Amino acid sequence: MNKPSPKKPGLQQRILDHMTKTNYRPLSRPDLAKAMRIHSKERNQLRQALINLETAKKIISLRKNRWALPETRDTLTGAVRVMEKGFGLFAPDSGGEEYYIAKGDLKCALHEDRVTIEPLPASERRPARGGAFSHRNPEGRVVEVLERKNSEVVGLLRKTPYYAYVIPDDLRLGHDIRVTERAKGLEEVPENNKVVVELHEWTDPFKPLAGTLVEDIGDSNDPNVEMQCILRAHGFRQSFSEEVLAEAAKVPHELRPEDYENRADLRERLTFTIDPETARDFDDAISIEKAGALWKLSVHIADVAHFVPKGSIIDQEALHRGNSIYLVDRVVMMIPTELTTKICSLNPNVDRLAHTVEITLDEHGEIVDSSTCRSIIHSDARLNYEQVQALFDGEKLPDTPAAVVEAINELRPLARTLRKNRTEAGSLEINTPQIKCILGTDGKVAEIKKGEAKEAYQLIEECMLLANVVVARKLKVAEWPAIHRIHEAPDEDQWGQMGAELQALGVDALPQTRFDINAVLKKIEGTPLQYSASLAILRNLKRACYAAEPSEHFGLAFDDYVHFTSPIRRYPDLVIHRMLTALEQTAKQPYPAKDLLGIAGQCSRTELEADAAEKESIALRRAEYYRDLLTKGETGPYKACIIKVLGKGLLIELPATLQRGLVTFSSITDDRYEVNANKTQATGQRWNKVFKIGDEIDVELVKVDLARNFVDFHITGQEQFIAKKMKSPARHKKYKKQTVNFNGGGKHGPKTKKRRKRK
Repeated sequence: MNKPSPKKPGLQQRILDHMTKTNYRPLSRPDLAKAMRIHSKERNQLRQALINLETAKKIISLRKNRWALPETRDTLTGAVRVMEKGFGLFAPDSGGEEYYIAKGDLKCALHEDRVTIEPLPASERRPARGGAFSHRNPEGRVVEVLERKNSEVVGLLRKTPYYAYVIPDDLRLGHDIRVTERAKGLEEVPENNKVVVELHEWTDPFKPLAGTLVEDIGDSNDPNVEMQCILRAHGFRQSFSEEVLAEAAKVPHELRPEDYENRADLRERLTFTIDPETARDFDDAISIEKAGALWKLSVHIADVAHFVPKGSIIDQEALHRGNSIYLVDRVVMMIPTELTTKICSLNPNVDRLAHTVEITLDEHGEIVDSSTCRSIIHSDARLNYEQVQALFDGEKLPDTPAAVVEAINELRPLARTLRKNRTEAGSLEINTPQIKCILGTDGKVAEIKKGEAKEAYQLIEECMLLANVVVARKLKVAEWPAIHRIHEAPDEDQWGQMGAELQALGVDALPQTRFDINAVLKKIEGTPLQYSASLAILRNLKRACYAAEPSEHFGLAFDDYVHFTSPIRRYPDLVIHRMLTALEQTAKQPYPAKDLLGIAGQCSRTELEADAAEKESIALRRAEYYRDLLTKGETGPYKACIIKVLGKGLLIELPATLQRGLVTFSSITDDRYEVNANKTQATGQRWNKVFKIGDEIDVELVKVDLARNFVDFHITGQEQFIAKKMKSPARHKKYKKQTVNFNGGGKHGPKTKKRRKRK
């Protein structure tokens, strides 16, 4: 009896068997088909088999579309940023120099995705036109997309006779998204509406990026829709789900008898709040007493944790949001307003639950004693920063109780002492102005105001910082885990760049410590260099974040620091409240260390997204403001300061509104400018005119691009400068002829053949 012949392996297994041979070298698809003797009729099956194996992470695609097993080349893991021109910059997790990723080498990677790349040898670098390299970074090629930064994309819905597609608002995504499916009820979304599309898996760069339409935000011309798009692009929603609102509705609107139990009764203590004029929720209050040479300061923080149990639906939503978000025209709360503006808020003239930090300080502002407790308070007055600043400026507050005015005047010297102590310990005192967009009745920006740091704000700031430090120390002494607020010192490159930028500004300093930075800040205080030098320092500092392990806070000069004083708007504060309550009640730690690690990471991410959303909302409304000025012909001139020198031009900022814009070198027609290695100045090659960071120049508004939030300016009076340098029109014409082509043309460039006249 004949035995049955063995089953022939499938195409995918044959590919893997061929690649495991010791003499195999990465081959392109045609070469692989030839080596494996695959018939031309099977070429389409071969292509699909390679894609399937790559999706299963069994093989990888290398440069020049060559295929190999994953272990054949070293790879790096990190995140890739895609620029609007189409190329990418890859930042390895291990640190070091960024890699340049050509547009064709990004494969299926999108902006801010986590990917693995293969570094390319220098011999394989591809020069740009003219034989020169447009960058100096090492090159790489994306091997695999590990994690999408965004599973959902916001964009403009467009339609063709055959299909609909979405143009992403973020142009760095670089791909339109084909709509292949729609959620229920979204079958007839009008064209030019802003929508949210959920991306499908995308592993073949030769196929279109596709997704499911999951949300209709609304008409793209509606100003409210623009803000909703910003929120959705960063993963936030303004409204709460029905489940969250239903749970919030169950929270009592008034305190019950059981809420008063096991709390320190501090209602007889004089208490007041100081907040922004527009604030609707008040999460901190102050009591201050002067007893001889001692100060007794009480910082009362709203006991949000009492009304939001750990693991509840509201708590889960608060963790997802991470923090409240403050856009130009709205506030997106972390917790429903039914709680934050009523039962949780330390409103005046009503009993409220709080968590109090009591601190006794000596005449030098040093802590003599401290304690914490859950309390019940009764605020005697609600003030805003403007009122308190007016009091400090010598005005009267007739509607404020005299005892409260006296308490504020007692608190003032204490706050000054605390601030002085922090500065002497090395805390950075970088005061940069903030702007406020004043909206008109039509919802557009009617005015842009710049605000400076006022003593009234610093009064409360010092009390909050002190309370946070006391709570951090208490948790540390108990050896309890916590979510720490950390701020790492600048690395070596940042110190070097900081020094280079300060030197370019004319500040003779090379900071290496926080004390060096404060010395620079003191030296430039009140001078024209103050703002630009402060920006140079800020640009080269790391960003503060949350961490499960303690570390220093470089900017504040604290060895250990936590956030405790804003549980209405920051989730880490809510976690610290729960931990502090458990410690006071000698209960079990409510959070395992591994949970704190995840919470710290989530809150750091949401803080980044919230900051980005806030800045985008300001940038959008401010760009619209300048668009309207341009339409009305109000083009300037405006006073501007050069804050950065880029390869393509000068990045400038208008001090009056903090609006940034670009003056391109192509618009500066008096010379050709060359940027130095540190990118701190640009020098004209013919007249040696220098533009450097910190220079003040007059500019005129020439273009506003709302799609990109770009505002372009030209330097005022260029024509006059050219006329001054050129002694005659003939010389001017000669100069233009010589410099018409900087890449080899002009008087001394290579001659070109005359074009033949077509017969």
